[in-house]
Amino acid sequence: MIAMTYEELTTKIMEWAHERRIDEADPRVEFMKMAEELGELSSAYNKQKRAKLVDSIGDLQIALLIFSKLVGVDHHAAVEKAYQEIAGRHGKTTVAGVFIKESALND
Repeated sequence: MIAMTYEELTTKIMEWAHERRIDEADPRVEFMKMAEELGELSSAYNKQKRAKLVDSIGDLQIALLIFSKLVGVDHHAAVEKAYQEIAGRHGKTTVAGVFIKESALND
């Protein structure tokens, strides 16, 4: 199997969704699909089921891509904007791995 670029993969996913008319559905349906996939991800993680964990992460990403299209948000632009917001962020990470923004440390 040949690895695809992110852009190629996104295009293939959206073609798949279009062929099934999922890209014309009510966004609430895809939102519920994301919730379902998140539940499956949680279960796979908690039960330490590696193959199901990988599958659930992929399924959640696909549902998020489709949802983004349905609500008119460019997924790539949204991720890029989020990264730009966190790139210069400073703060502290707790022993448990929770990052606390510098601005929240003073609250």
